[in-house]
Amino acid sequence: MTRPMRRALQGAVLAAALAATAPQALAATTTQQTLGAPPAGYVRDQSFHGTAAACQTAGRAGITQSTWTAYFCHQALPFTPFQELYVKK
Repeated sequence: MTRPMRRALQGAVLAAALAATAPQALAATTTQQTLGAPPAGYVRDQSFHGTAAACQTAGRAGITQSTWTAYFCHQALPFTPFQELYVKK
């Protein structure tokens, strides 16, 4: 395999991996948002730092406790297990 072919293959694998792990912004109403910007009315919960499962648990707990009315979890960086919690007060 030549060097240009190897680089093209590595680029294709990286592009496929990035596309597969693209952040999905999911609200309690399961609407999808564009990358990089939270929807209107949502703010980042600065106290939360955790994985996807912990984010979902914290989001549901906040709704149950009437701390916020809706939430969504956002994976800010690909290839990391950490997510950010955005809430709507």
